[in-house]
Amino acid sequence: MGNEMFFGEERNYRALYGKLFAALLNKFGADYISEIEDAIHNSLLKSLKIRSQDTILNNMENWLFIVARNDLLNQIKKDKEKNSFSAQHMEGSAAESCQTDLRLQTVLFISAVENISSQAKILFALKDIFGLSISEISGCTLMGKEAVYKSIARTKKNIRSQFKGKTVELDSIAAVREEIAMAEEIFYAVFNIGYDCFDEKAQGVFNEDLCLDAMALTKLLYGRYKYGSTGSLLALFCFHAARSAARVVNGRLISFFSQDREKWNTELIALGFHYLKKPKTLNRFYLEAVIISRYMSIAELTQNDWLDIVKLHEIMQQVCLSPVARLNYCFCLAKIGKTQQALQILSQIEKELPAEHIYFSLVKAKILKETRPEESDDLFTSVLSKMNQKIRKEYLLENESVGL
Repeated sequence: MGNEMFFGEERNYRALYGKLFAALLNKFGADYISEIEDAIHNSLLKSLKIRSQDTILNNMENWLFIVARNDLLNQIKKDKEKNSFSAQHMEGSAAESCQTDLRLQTVLFISAVENISSQAKILFALKDIFGLSISEISGCTLMGKEAVYKSIARTKKNIRSQFKGKTVELDSIAAVREEIAMAEEIFYAVFNIGYDCFDEKAQGVFNEDLCLDAMALTKLLYGRYKYGSTGSLLALFCFHAARSAARVVNGRLISFFSQDREKWNTELIALGFHYLKKPKTLNRFYLEAVIISRYMSIAELTQNDWLDIVKLHEIMQQVCLSPVARLNYCFCLAKIGKTQQALQILSQIEKELPAEHIYFSLVKAKILKETRPEESDDLFTSVLSKMNQKIRKEYLLENESVGL
């Protein structure tokens, strides 16, 4: 990997962070998770110093691996209580390189760790495998920074406790169904974070790097285990990714129904249908993929189309009770005139979400727009006051007639 690729694109930083973490975890084991994080940070800082000196390295990835590995070894040597470890692992390590992407295996390893909640596993994976900062994770999960930090710290402590003194052999992991399902949830979370980026510094709303990583690792997972739910997840990713070029035009966010369909990627749409196969047991990813494919297949949705989509959402309610899935159901209910039913469900959902949840406020404001415009306007204005991302603020001001 050349310097230009590494220094020029954030994607390489995130991908390299995960690859380095996986390689060092595989080499040194779970006893040293915190030290591995420190070593990777130190190696990245050293690379920035080299950059400032215009030094050219032929293989930045291997250079980072060696620097991080040596940093980690130095940390271990300084720990007198653990110095018996070093001789075993230092021997013969000079010629090592970071040539293998072990991130999928690391995700499966994390998925299999016992006594850790699904949410905690996702948070840990977001930081140590996909390289997101605590602030970024907080922003996309709507959890406070302190809560995110504590959750990740507890997960590290739990992993160290369970694997203390044991070798972590990532290469030999053969996942079972439950672990594959957990890996799917992690990739789903990563893709969604990338697809709806709320980073106030970002010019767009699409973090292509995160989405590509999620898609690539999901494809590897599907190729290895062939589960229908993984294929459905790939189909869902393809349908969403196909619209990425049409979402932002000339620096302006374009709503789904206003997008130029000529800009949609037909190859990705075809690939989505290729992976979209009805499973024996319905799952959330399959239903989401079917719903979005219906939206994308019909240019002008009629009342009958909305009725069909509502039915799909009602089936979804039997499979997945997530607040976001129910919010999407409410939006569709309002489209077929069942606004009161939608508002009743919204009042229940509101109790399950953090106060002034942005997506909740936007959906409610949209539903109220025709019947209670003043309340709708107040909600949009409230969202605007809390939203820092320029492109989204401009979208609301231009498309929702918000009065300030």
